[in-house]
Amino acid sequence: MKITISKESILKSRILFLNFVSFILAALFLASCSNSEGMAGTDDTVLIAKIENAKKTTIEAASLPSTIVAVFDTDLRDSFIERAELAVRFGFKISIATDNIAREEGASAVFFNEKGRQLKDNRSKEKSKRNKCFEFVFPIDFIMPDATVITLTEKADWLLIKEWYTENSDAAERATIVFPVDVTLEDGAVQTLLDSADLKEVKGACKKGKDKRKCFRLVLPVSFTMPDASIITVTERADFKLVKAWYKENIGIKEKGVLNYPLEIVYKDDTRGTINNQDEWQEAKEACKS
Repeated sequence: MKITISKESILKSRILFLNFVSFILAALFLASCSNSEGMAGTDDTVLIAKIENAKKTTIEAASLPSTIVAVFDTDLRDSFIERAELAVRFGFKISIATDNIAREEGASAVFFNEKGRQLKDNRSKEKSKRNKCFEFVFPIDFIMPDATVITLTEKADWLLIKEWYTENSDAAERATIVFPVDVTLEDGAVQTLLDSADLKEVKGACKKGKDKRKCFRLVLPVSFTMPDASIITVTERADFKLVKAWYKENIGIKEKGVLNYPLEIVYKDDTRGTINNQDEWQEAKEACKS
């Protein structure tokens, strides 16, 4: 029996075959991409381990590849290089520190391959060092070692501090932030840090994975007696900037302004309490840690 196959049937078969081949190739391509992406993190981790274990030579920061410099002008604009090391055939280990007190740790390390691509460091301990405990509510002010004040109005302004140190390369002392400062926590709550003690408490809660919000807040108005005996009254949150302005105008004075008693506080459960003196203030803060 003679079987006749039309040209249309042959054409349809070819189209179906080509579509099938295209589907297979596309699937293989996607799988390849997926595997490559999955391997990237693993490869980076392996390469970081090789850099850590290899013999390294300390190099000048100025000799780093432009791709690495670009990272410090963008993603790491709030950090500065303390030590740069090269492991030949593997890449770079760069020890960094930061003036950004929002970071959980002030010092950490970042890694780059030989071409200057930043490596993904998935080691939990190292990642936590770079975690942000909170976000600043800008503007924030820094007093530089020469007593000038640099005001940061946005994240990009961290470069202003770097530029100052570039122009004052002999300066060893780091910039100090001017308290009080407002910060935004992970849950969106805004909190005022009155001094370095408040900062220490919040960062301590970050490291322990605890609630970072204060156990209680001040009921406004409150007043502060400043080191020169002047009195600053804070009637609303925005007035805390008056305390900051005093320190900017009296650079060099480290003594803190003193809260005037009695004052009221509100706990997280909305109950209230009265604080009559410094001892009661300290007792209330200690009770929050328990």
